[in-house]
Amino acid sequence: MAFGLTMEKMVPCDALTGKVHSYLQIKAERLTPYPVMPDGTQAIYISSQGIMIGGAQLEVQDVQLLGPGEYFGIWFYPGTLRYFFDLNLSEITGQFVDEQYLQCRHFSRLHIDIYRHKVFSERAKICEKWLLNRYSPKPATSFDNALHLIYQSFGGEKISQLANQVGWSSRHLNRQFLQHTGLSTKSFSQIVRVQNVARQLYLKKNKPLNAGLELGYYDQPHLIKEFKKHLMSTPGTFINRFMSDLYNR
Repeated sequence: MAFGLTMEKMVPCDALTGKVHSYLQIKAERLTPYPVMPDGTQAIYISSQGIMIGGAQLEVQDVQLLGPGEYFGIWFYPGTLRYFFDLNLSEITGQFVDEQYLQCRHFSRLHIDIYRHKVFSERAKICEKWLLNRYSPKPATSFDNALHLIYQSFGGEKISQLANQVGWSSRHLNRQFLQHTGLSTKSFSQIVRVQNVARQLYLKKNKPLNAGLELGYYDQPHLIKEFKKHLMSTPGTFINRFMSDLYNR
């Protein structure tokens, strides 16, 4: 139980592994804020009343749950919505929009189909069937390579060096990140770095700031500044609350 919420989670089938992170169901006992972390991901939030799509967030946001009940969600890895929809995610950065954004047949009724079922696993199957019908496999691109290099460097790679390694100009790389993640290359890298520092701080509580400095921050003020920018917090205050599960592995 966290923040008055309980969670169930289910991983996708093999075909969607690496594209869909998980299916989630949150149960709220009362009117409760649900914290959405800045981690470069996108999610579809589904209640019995309707659907909401969350763009990439630059800072922590609390989504106010309407009241007691069960809330379903589909959590996508960064940059993977392009396997299901042709979108420019820069249009919804920092926003939550309704189902009309996807302009997908049947999507507006998905919440009705899901809440016909009472069991979480059955609801997940409904979502998975819908996603498999939308799924379009694609060969790996320079964008995928850039994502891998950012993760590999914990967000510490310089953008110019990153562009050179994947064979694109920095400007073209930035356009690709804006379209497929909703974030600039720099912002995405900063978020990856902050989340990985949060993980290191959690694992190394006895030497909290050293973990951040080892991952590319110039000094303690630089580390604290980026934490406050994205996580609305100093490093030692709310690590457990603001660390995304995507990087806590």
